[in-house]
Amino acid sequence: PAGASAHGCRQLIGNVWEWTDTTFGPYPGFEPDPYKEYSQPWFGTHKVLRGGSFATPARLIRNTWRNFYTPERCDIFAGLRTCALET
Repeated sequence: PAGASAHGCRQLIGNVWEWTDTTFGPYPGFEPDPYKEYSQPWFGTHKVLRGGSFATPARLIRNTWRNFYTPERCDIFAGLRTCALET
C-alpha cells in the first residue's frame, strides 16, 4: 500500500495478517445465519488476526477485517507488529 500514516509509518496493512491477543468471539448482535459453521464453532478457541496479507484480495484488506486461527498455524501469512514506548 502506498502512502504514510499521520506519524510517517508505511506498510501498516496488507503485508501479513497481524496477530492480536484477542480471543475470537461474536460482536454484539451477532447472528450466525446463514453460515452457522463458518465462525461460531471457533468462538473462544482461536485468536484474532487483523488486516490481510499479500495473498488477500485488495478489496478486503483493511484494519477492520478480522480472521481467526490458532497460533500453531504456520501457513497463513501472519506476523506480528512490535512497538516500543519512548521513555
